[in-house]
Amino acid sequence: MNERTLHVTIESPAALAPLSGWDVFERDMASALSVLKDEFLIISAKVGNRFIQFNARPDEGVFCEAVSNSYLDPSEKLDATQVAALAALGWSAPTRGPNEPPPAIPPRGSPNFFREFPSPFSCLEIARFAVRTLSEVHHIAGPRALEYKAFDEPGNQVTLPALHIDRASPPAPRGGPKHRGPAPFARLRAKVLAAARLESGDSTLEYDDGSLSIPIGKRIGTLTPYSNPTFVRLFCMLVSKPEIDEDLMRRLHQINTRLALGRLILVPNGVFLAIDFPAAPFHAAHLHQAANCLAKIADDVANDVSASDDEPGGTRVVN
Repeated sequence: MNERTLHVTIESPAALAPLSGWDVFERDMASALSVLKDEFLIISAKVGNRFIQFNARPDEGVFCEAVSNSYLDPSEKLDATQVAALAALGWSAPTRGPNEPPPAIPPRGSPNFFREFPSPFSCLEIARFAVRTLSEVHHIAGPRALEYKAFDEPGNQVTLPALHIDRASPPAPRGGPKHRGPAPFARLRAKVLAAARLESGDSTLEYDDGSLSIPIGKRIGTLTPYSNPTFVRLFCMLVSKPEIDEDLMRRLHQINTRLALGRLILVPNGVFLAIDFPAAPFHAAHLHQAANCLAKIADDVANDVSASDDEPGGTRVVN
């Protein structure tokens, strides 16, 4: 657990004036934001699921999100007046549903209302923006009705003693960034795309339904990043439209028992060879090694897979 001691000067004419309520909280929040380094801060209501969250990256900026109706119970849903008020404050409308993956390249958007403050940014400006959202749009009675969660990408707690509101437990976000949630997964997808373009020699390569197509020797392979857990799967088809019987399943089992890395997967439309490799962190060299390994194994086992399927119109080896 990391505890931060805050020593921050806030550039405000009112800095020496007596403060109370939201004014005090605004200054406290600005202090908290100023010490976040590649970390998340979530300010939420103690009752219900109203929240604002911040992904602070000092060299890039602060990505802010405010809860959308996708994460609110019917009794809490924002009405048209509140949605209009969010827009008037500068929030952008959600760009995708909760279960849709983020894009591989910017702009990343969000399933929540969002706004990005690029570096260099004013912590006081962001704090004032957040306080207006909480008080004017969500009608939070005051700071005492709030609690906070702060954590880094692996999920380690970050304590912000100068925030002067209760810290919620356990430290996990509500409908927003998980340890390997939207922001980290977006970065992974971008890295995988860059590596796939290099591996394939195709600088125009893009994701198609979450996957990429790259050459695997004389075959075409499919490359897909995943999160929770974080890994990358590379696979190619060996046999199309197999006749699924006990003999085929026996051969696949025998081949799988001797494979050290790849594994054969049987589905109704084909037999596939797949390699999974960890991607936390992801290295382009791992993709190159996996592609070479997959190509070699595919050439070695393709004929074994279809050894007794010699009838015309039956199982077809994919070359």
